[in-house]
Amino acid sequence: MNKTKILSFFLLLILSGPIFAQSEAEILKKANDLIEDKKYESAFRVLDTFDKDNVKPEIVLLKEDILLSYFVTSMMHQLFALKDLKKTEDISDYRGKEGSFDMHMFEADSILLVLIKKYPENYKLYKGLGDFYYAAQTHYSGNWLKNDSTLFELIIRNYRIAAEHGLGDHSMYFALGLSNLSLSNYKKAIPDLLKAIELKKDYVDAEYNLAYAYLFTDDRENAIKYAKISIDHYTDPELKSDAARMVAQAYLELKDDKNAIKYYELARSLSPANYENIRPLLDLYVKTGNSKKDVIRDAFFELAPEKPTIYNDLSQIYLQYEKTSELLAFFKKQLSHYAGDKKVSGNLYFYLGRLYLDVDKKQSKEYFLKAKDIFATVYEKDNAVFDSIQEGIQQAEEK
Repeated sequence: MNKTKILSFFLLLILSGPIFAQSEAEILKKANDLIEDKKYESAFRVLDTFDKDNVKPEIVLLKEDILLSYFVTSMMHQLFALKDLKKTEDISDYRGKEGSFDMHMFEADSILLVLIKKYPENYKLYKGLGDFYYAAQTHYSGNWLKNDSTLFELIIRNYRIAAEHGLGDHSMYFALGLSNLSLSNYKKAIPDLLKAIELKKDYVDAEYNLAYAYLFTDDRENAIKYAKISIDHYTDPELKSDAARMVAQAYLELKDDKNAIKYYELARSLSPANYENIRPLLDLYVKTGNSKKDVIRDAFFELAPEKPTIYNDLSQIYLQYEKTSELLAFFKKQLSHYAGDKKVSGNLYFYLGRLYLDVDKKQSKEYFLKAKDIFATVYEKDNAVFDSIQEGIQQAEEK
């Protein structure tokens, strides 16, 4: 070998060493730069070309992050479509819409489990596995390859390991708390949700779910405290309404009807046609003789006058507080108002028949027969309503 060849050989070794040593770092930087430019498909291809066999933890974790964060279409979070976007575009412009995209097979759970076996002390891998299970449960709730209970347990197992080794952030602690809540582990959820709030100021979803956890551990004072905080921090009216309703429920359990009414009224002001707001408010109004009970009763009835649920609820409320005569008068008044609506008038006659069973059996039977005649023009003969009517008639005929 001559001197020129020897010099060239050693020069190649000197130059190539640092290139290969830095290549993974350079690939990661290039991919992150592409992500910054919203070139998600290109970023993934750079990583996948460098590590097609998914053996390098840092590369795999960035691949996973791209797929979970920026997918356009996902098939069970095993097959993903990506797209390079313009700076002015957003994933939401394409997600869930038809289009032609390249698909990438990436079974993150299987890949990460293999890497964890090889690198058991790389705790980022446990976080990545927790991220994947949390994303799968969130996106495919109740319809993924594993059932929700199993997914929540896997989320907790992997995130707990990551958190215990210094990788916990507010979103991880929130996911831990939420997963425990979903498994009805209310007490276990509380420390994680408190930690999430500690790590992120005004973390309203954590505050709301913390209130929920306290409510189910019978710590109603703390439930009220955090639910009230979440009312202040939520901006969406429906979410504010949910939080107000939780405060009302806690006060109801404390037998504080005055404050329960106050917060059910707040909930209803934020979501006026919500059954869950109106039903308990009507109950409290009838119970306390509130002057607004008739107004709220009318609003409750108008939610769905054709549905038996409304009549069952009204009957339960008014019978419970021995206000049957008020309900009878109300139903009779509606007969003229809904004379042209066969489903509603049929229900009115049917429930009048039920209410009259303890008042006047002869009148009760007449109402049942009227309901039968009306429903015969609406339903087929085998409809279950006719069995209920016949049962009512038999009770009315009993001595």
